[in-house]
Amino acid sequence: MTVLSVRGVPLMLLSVFCAFLGWSLLLPVIPVAMLDAGYGDSLAGLSTGVFMAATVVTQIFVPRLLRRWGYVPVMVSGAVLLGVPSVFYLIDGGSWLVLVVSAVRGIGFGAVTVAQSALLAELVPAHQLGRANAFFGASIGIGEIIGFTIGLPLYTHAGDLVFLVAVGCGAIGGAGALGIPALHAASVTKETTQAQQRTQVRAPLWKLVLVPIVGLCTGAMGFGAFSTFTAPAVGEIDASAAATLAGVTLAVIGGGQILGRTISGWWADRVGEPGRLVVWASLFSVGGMLAMSMLIFTAPAGAVLITGALGAAAVFGLGFGAIQSETLLMMFSRMPKERVSEASAMWNIGFDSGTGTGSSVLGVAASTSGYGGAFVVGAGLVGLGTATLAGDRILGRNRVAEHHNVRTRLRSLRPGSEP
Repeated sequence: MTVLSVRGVPLMLLSVFCAFLGWSLLLPVIPVAMLDAGYGDSLAGLSTGVFMAATVVTQIFVPRLLRRWGYVPVMVSGAVLLGVPSVFYLIDGGSWLVLVVSAVRGIGFGAVTVAQSALLAELVPAHQLGRANAFFGASIGIGEIIGFTIGLPLYTHAGDLVFLVAVGCGAIGGAGALGIPALHAASVTKETTQAQQRTQVRAPLWKLVLVPIVGLCTGAMGFGAFSTFTAPAVGEIDASAAATLAGVTLAVIGGGQILGRTISGWWADRVGEPGRLVVWASLFSVGGMLAMSMLIFTAPAGAVLITGALGAAAVFGLGFGAIQSETLLMMFSRMPKERVSEASAMWNIGFDSGTGTGSSVLGVAASTSGYGGAFVVGAGLVGLGTATLAGDRILGRNRVAEHHNVRTRLRSLRPGSEP
């Protein structure tokens, strides 16, 4: 049975695509719209900050909601909250209304991001999870590429139509989620906890989860640098090149992420273990950031600058996409089935907080050492994640009891072995 024939997977992918299309469509538009309305730089930046803060806070509570309400209600309500309130951007209700709508949309985004990736582990058999994660990443990446590419041009040429498109994304995503099987996240009972403790692996669970989170979070810091500083860094060298790169860099990174997630997911299923490529993936991300810093320091102009920047972005995106896939699959592998929703929540929090922290920390580096220095510092942060992931591979890869028990059962089914 192929991944796409698993009941509920195609509709889940539709919901994923709509969520990330609506998110990426308005992410660059809202600050520009606030500036056009005369609200100033501080409020324009605050709109994104409020959205992301509401997203991260919501993600903390989503596992509990998935156990109590189930996946379908959470995904439907999250899709609706992310998309439909965008209609209020059509009303000139003052800055407070924009911030309130941003917070509500952030709640919706936090709900759908955690629910979607956790549902992946619930629907798909373990031996197909890598390929399913590749389709999952492609749905995200294609939605982001389209959204980032057309968002600002659509706003510039058609005005308020962009907000109505976001409303439509929320409505379609919510309707698609209605066709997903009515599952609830598994509850962590006293009996399952005691069973896990009796067969507990040598390392505490939090240590097993910490390694992929560090790898993901540092990689996301690098993404924050690329998404925030590429255009202004290139603009200092060649203003016309910056105009060309403004809407293309994130799309190139998105394309690289799709390829990286596809390769790593296919390989994880082939070898039967996630994490085999994660160190190499992190090294690719470091290489992309160092290439960008060298480009800024050497300051070529014209086509050389554009080609170099897009090449660095592609290398980073390839590595970062594989990091995302590998770390999520590592967490699903290391945590028991009853905790996949927590794994999804921690993964999403690590991604979002890493992106925001990277933009903030590297902004300080940029103000003191220039944009080239910011990318060097970013490469160092991603390098810390690389070292952590490499240490995990070298010192041993412990797993929770369920993972070991699966291997034991598989060995017992081989011909000639005792049950």
